[in-house]
Amino acid sequence: MTDNDNDISEVAKQILNNEESLRGAPRSKIVEAISVLLLARPLRASEIAANLGFEAKYISSYLSYWRKKGLVYQEGGKWHLTTSGELFAKEVITNYNNSRFKEMVVFAKHILSNDQVKPSINNKDVQKTDKNEKEVLSFIEDKTNKINKKQQKSNLEECLRDLTEKLNQEENELIKFLLDKYKQWGSTYLYMDQIQEELKADSVWLFRILKGLQTKRLVYLYQDPKLGLRIGFTQSFKKRIENC
Repeated sequence: MTDNDNDISEVAKQILNNEESLRGAPRSKIVEAISVLLLARPLRASEIAANLGFEAKYISSYLSYWRKKGLVYQEGGKWHLTTSGELFAKEVITNYNNSRFKEMVVFAKHILSNDQVKPSINNKDVQKTDKNEKEVLSFIEDKTNKINKKQQKSNLEECLRDLTEKLNQEENELIKFLLDKYKQWGSTYLYMDQIQEELKADSVWLFRILKGLQTKRLVYLYQDPKLGLRIGFTQSFKKRIENC
């Protein structure tokens, strides 16, 4: 693998590791990471899996779905990007780079505002100092709130670890998605079409994972005559979450 390939592989991994970018769409973000890798060169599913740290059959399920959407195609045992796929991958990298740049601009501005405050008996200078201090405190408070939210998230996942350790990788992904929605909206159930749309998931794949979680008594499936298939936490799982 060339240096350029290594750079692109690193971007793909950072896209997956970037919590802000993963919010609300774990399945589609993995596809973004896959598309970035394929922008470097065609790869086998096993090679993509090795670079991203997933099982090959798991990566294949994503590729099969997005082949139907016209982003990738398979030839000679390797996966390639279509013209649409190349545009998609380039947009992913552009958005990632812009996000990183904006983040650094914020830090740069606050470094300057904190460094340029000088003591003075001039009232305007005092007002300017107070304003800068408030901005810095606001910035710190914002960062602290984000850390606290991250810790709360980590505590919930840690509390449920004995259950999630028994799940396979796909089941864990879906449970994490449902828990994220619960923490965001307080909702203990969603509908099949909502989940499928947000995760960009193949319906056969999604139903298979849901049946597995139902067997393990973590979720229930209910066919609502008007709104379709509803997926929610079982009573025992809800109590476990509340106790966390």
